[in-house]
Amino acid sequence: MRHTAILSGPDTHLDHLGVLSSLLKIPLIVTEEKNFRLAKALYPNLNPELKGLDELTIEHLAYSYDVIYETGKFFAAQLKPFLKLLFQKEMRFVFCPHGNSDKGHSIKNHIEQDISLVYGEHLYDLLKRTSAADKIRHIVKTGNYRFSYYLKYRQFFDALAQDTVFSHFKNEKPILIYAPTWNDAENPTTFFTETERLIEELSPSYNLIIKPHPFLAEHHPARAYRLMALYENHPSALFLVDFPPIYPLLSRCALYLGDYSSIGYDFLIFDRPLYFIDPKNSTTSPLHSCGFKIPPKGNLNKFIKETWQESLFTFSAQRKKVYTYAFGNERDFELIIREILQALHG
Repeated sequence: MRHTAILSGPDTHLDHLGVLSSLLKIPLIVTEEKNFRLAKALYPNLNPELKGLDELTIEHLAYSYDVIYETGKFFAAQLKPFLKLLFQKEMRFVFCPHGNSDKGHSIKNHIEQDISLVYGEHLYDLLKRTSAADKIRHIVKTGNYRFSYYLKYRQFFDALAQDTVFSHFKNEKPILIYAPTWNDAENPTTFFTETERLIEELSPSYNLIIKPHPFLAEHHPARAYRLMALYENHPSALFLVDFPPIYPLLSRCALYLGDYSSIGYDFLIFDRPLYFIDPKNSTTSPLHSCGFKIPPKGNLNKFIKETWQESLFTFSAQRKKVYTYAFGNERDFELIIREILQALHG
């Protein structure tokens, strides 16, 4: 069977589908030149190919591949019937999640899926609660293969992050990462309401990496770029775009700030403090049980300093519990490959 992966989404998906492609030793087709350059520069042992969407015709896909790995469920749902109708091609699709999502709770209508990968019980339970699992032929648990990949190439990634990211900061201070999500029907972003406050109140004591979701700039370009331009030359704040590898960043960060981003689940493996901005005062996310919620008023610098030690130790057991729930135990990747192949032949 001829396997390939196709990435037509944002560059952040490279840290999911790109890593998977590298470990599977299959080509990764990238449809945007910028993402192709990032794939070549940032991910060892990855074999990216640049093909425009005009090249990825139904005919080309039908005659060139038997299995497609992708991060868009609708991409597969739209292609599959046309491949069957026009070329009598029974293409197999493997869905690669792009984060431990806390989104999708309200979705009632689900599409048919072939094979879906999940990290651990967290994603699996979400699929079962929403009945999405009923429309998936096979589900394969992978554990946190992305962290294992980071460890395998840690020297490369850490040097890359130092040169590209951490060298921006001229003063030695603890590093925090703020990872706001994008606006969707369920969860609002905190990027536009909280970023200035975080920079102004925390930068005297901390260096801040702000990693906005790529959809923020895509959906709200004027507001996003205005905000980023406002602090473009700030010595203790860096808006980080076009750098999808997440674990080289998190490994150096003393603290995580977020709302509903799945990056918070990634940070759990380091067992360090997490703080949450929750405009809905929601308690639906398991992640939000792993740290303090930031008060809407009051000095953040003072609040974090006063609660740091308590957060470090009080929430440690809960962080480990939720990490295990989200990712499960580390799995041998050869076993994951065998289970994917069994699903393809099942």
